[in-house]
Amino acid sequence: MFRSPVQDIEEKLGANFGEFAGWEMPMEYSSYQEEHMKVRQDVAFFDLSHMGRLRINGKIEEIERLVAKSLSKKEPGYMIGPTAFLNDKGGFIDDVMTYKVSENEFLIVTNALNREKVIKWIKNNSSLDVEDLTLNYVMLAIQGRRIWERLEKVDLNNLQFRLNTHFLGEDVFLLSRSGWTGEDGIEVWAKPDSAKKIIEKLYNKGVFPAGLIARDSLRQEMGFVLYGEDINEDINPIEARYWVFSLDKDFIGKEMIINYLKHGVDKFRIGFKLSKGERALPRSGQRIKILDVDIGYVTSSTYSPYLSRSIGMGYIKSKNFVLGYSADVEIRNKKYSIKFSDFPLVKL
Repeated sequence: MFRSPVQDIEEKLGANFGEFAGWEMPMEYSSYQEEHMKVRQDVAFFDLSHMGRLRINGKIEEIERLVAKSLSKKEPGYMIGPTAFLNDKGGFIDDVMTYKVSENEFLIVTNALNREKVIKWIKNNSSLDVEDLTLNYVMLAIQGRRIWERLEKVDLNNLQFRLNTHFLGEDVFLLSRSGWTGEDGIEVWAKPDSAKKIIEKLYNKGVFPAGLIARDSLRQEMGFVLYGEDINEDINPIEARYWVFSLDKDFIGKEMIINYLKHGVDKFRIGFKLSKGERALPRSGQRIKILDVDIGYVTSSTYSPYLSRSIGMGYIKSKNFVLGYSADVEIRNKKYSIKFSDFPLVKL
């Protein structure tokens, strides 16, 4: 099992660790509800060192063929994403963020679960050079609506990044204006020694840590998907309503995407909310029904501290795609009412 290079500091800060995608990572520090609301109301930082980080070099034509969203339209120094690597059927190999360093060099952030699979897939489908940077750097995300009250504002626009720069007086490999919580924020890649100093400085400024449970509840409020739960190789972007592609270029899976757009799909991803204050949680795979007729299934759910209710997402038959209507899900032999809602599930 992999461990974060800053685990010793996280232990001192009171982290409770758990396993995720082959990594032992901080799940929570105090409680995920407190950490969740810290991001929504103030600011917190996350250790995301489990995420895969790759450097790709080669001809832009080859890179474009692999990535579903157009890369050529952006200038170096910008991120393109979320986008995806798709298979021949249009299903998700992985959803990724891409960083355009130059016309022939890109950095890619993959899901932890898919890092080795993505490396193999790229090599099998191109002559591109792939370098795995994952174990070289710590990846931190600082997120929250009061971030610039706590920290000096970073001179970058949304989805811009800078290499070999400084943050809080420390050397960092990458600094970007990005995140996965719906709030403002930045992400930092740094060597372990620099990352430890950054964590200490953040803590001294009143920016406290949050774990992966809070990150999961934050992304679900926004309707962001998690690979392995909400998308996989058998789910395509049309079903997921996840617009990660550009049709003005060729890429693996494009013909199937066009086919799905022209002829439709059998199911769509949808969000839902339980009654306010309700803490029962539907589990992955549990069936969604309308008037006792099975119309779909749950993929992920959480209790939303922001909404004080349970929320989630899943897939329902496209002919039953009725936003705003109610359905039922059975949890521990008890039927609960859920209301279909579009994403995001919170208004920030």
